[in-house]
Amino acid sequence: MKKFAALFLAVVIAVTMLAPAASSAAGTPQYDLGASAQPDHITLTWTQDPLTTQTITWRTDITIARGLVQYAKAADKASFPGKAATVEATVQKFTSDLGDMNIHTATLTGLEPGTEYIYRVGDGTNWSDIHTFTTEASNTHSFKFLIFGDSQSGDPLNPEYKPWHDTIQNAFKTNPDAKFFVNVGDLVEQGQNYVHWNKWFEAAKGVIDTIPAMATQGNHETYNPPDGHSTKPIFWTTQFKLPQNGPEGLKGQAYSFDYGNAHIVMLDSQEEEEKGVAGDILAAQKAWLEKDLQNTNKPWKLVFFHKTPYYNKATRTNEDIKAAFQPLFDKYHVDVVFNGHDHAVARTYPIAGDKFVSSPAKGTIYYLTGRSGNKYYPDLSAKVWDAFFYDPQDQPNYIVAELNGDKLTLRAMKQDGTPIDTYTIDKASGLDTPQTIVPPKYNSTRLVIFGNMLQQPLLPVTPKQVNGQWYIPVRAFMQFLGGNVAWYDDGSVTIVYGKDKVQMASNSARATINGQEVNLPGSSLMDKNTLFIPAADLEEFFGFSYKYDAATNMLMFTK
Repeated sequence: MKKFAALFLAVVIAVTMLAPAASSAAGTPQYDLGASAQPDHITLTWTQDPLTTQTITWRTDITIARGLVQYAKAADKASFPGKAATVEATVQKFTSDLGDMNIHTATLTGLEPGTEYIYRVGDGTNWSDIHTFTTEASNTHSFKFLIFGDSQSGDPLNPEYKPWHDTIQNAFKTNPDAKFFVNVGDLVEQGQNYVHWNKWFEAAKGVIDTIPAMATQGNHETYNPPDGHSTKPIFWTTQFKLPQNGPEGLKGQAYSFDYGNAHIVMLDSQEEEEKGVAGDILAAQKAWLEKDLQNTNKPWKLVFFHKTPYYNKATRTNEDIKAAFQPLFDKYHVDVVFNGHDHAVARTYPIAGDKFVSSPAKGTIYYLTGRSGNKYYPDLSAKVWDAFFYDPQDQPNYIVAELNGDKLTLRAMKQDGTPIDTYTIDKASGLDTPQTIVPPKYNSTRLVIFGNMLQQPLLPVTPKQVNGQWYIPVRAFMQFLGGNVAWYDDGSVTIVYGKDKVQMASNSARATINGQEVNLPGSSLMDKNTLFIPAADLEEFFGFSYKYDAATNMLMFTK
């Protein structure tokens, strides 16, 4: 009976720790901070050379003002902590929305390359369990690491991170030889909402204390409760201790490091969210990125950031990010750019100068990494730049990246280990597997809107050139986007798209946009009962830009 009572009490305590402490009058769950004298959230990162250093971060409550790391070679485990070295940690008070805690950080230096170590963290009285890490081996040319797309819960009021738990735990169990992992942003749903971090760290326990977490941040790391307004990602930068070699004002948010024969760059794509508090972060990173890529002699160059230049969500573009970074990727031949944000698994053709090229030796692959957490989108689609596309609606996924000398292999896997995609770049031959076959040059001009190619019956009449100017069938264009076009017996035309309303007359180079009269780049025309307007007019009307790709005969529109 006593055993049953004790077991019942333990279950009650465990459930209480996992459940909200209380509910507010408005019905919003209230959570406990969860910090104690016992170290938790133990996380490995690198701030210096992976060959000879290891950075370790953990948290406690504010009663623990001292932090220590005891470590030794794994070969000395039997006598641990008898032969252990001890390093004092720095301690930083961290104020969260759930209360104050202490963040402890120590960097171990002078380690031997290619060596497994054991360690524990604490204050001399309260110690963690014993964990392990392994330094990078000298002359590494073959290694594996894991890549995770967005791990967020999908709902600020529901910190659901079991999908993330299952993804990262399954990935590491299947790939215990992975040297580190990358999460490409949106680790949590609301970055300055600490219950989400509690759940994220708890889900990743056993992995983040064994291999380094070299993360990038996403737009959700900038969001604040209760309304989701944006600031700098303070909770993220406080908890993830990363190389400080990035541009001023963005240290730890943009950085680079080397592992083996790869140079790895992490960028901050949150211009929209951070410009009010950090200025033009894309311009700051462009100058830094140029120098960074200039100065590496590593044969492989891999870049990670959150918002993708080559998207799969219906109409969500990132043209400013593409314009900022892509010329430098082209100039210094970045091999692969990894992104998140859209929660799809997608792989582009090799791209240079925003055009498809026939080989990864001539361009960059943009790889969208899917989702490792709870959130998915209902409006994803394959775009014209995708050589491969998969919508992970059924379950989360992860990427296994394996570098072996001149070959890089990327394997996209479902959470349960089912293969999704396997792709290899052979730098020695300049070829890839599956081999790139670029899209054909179409006989008739194709209309492409937000990466989607319109075909019959959506596009009964194709775009055409008249006197060197492109004209598009406006009704098909607007209907695809959910807009509306009406023309009348007197030759007048009304176009409605979202909140914008355009009124114009056939064969006129003037229009009224939301009540304001403007001059147009060109006038509309009728051809076989189809109304065509100049492509340039769409920029004046709704902000659409366009380009013509002669290699494929595609007229491509975006915003």
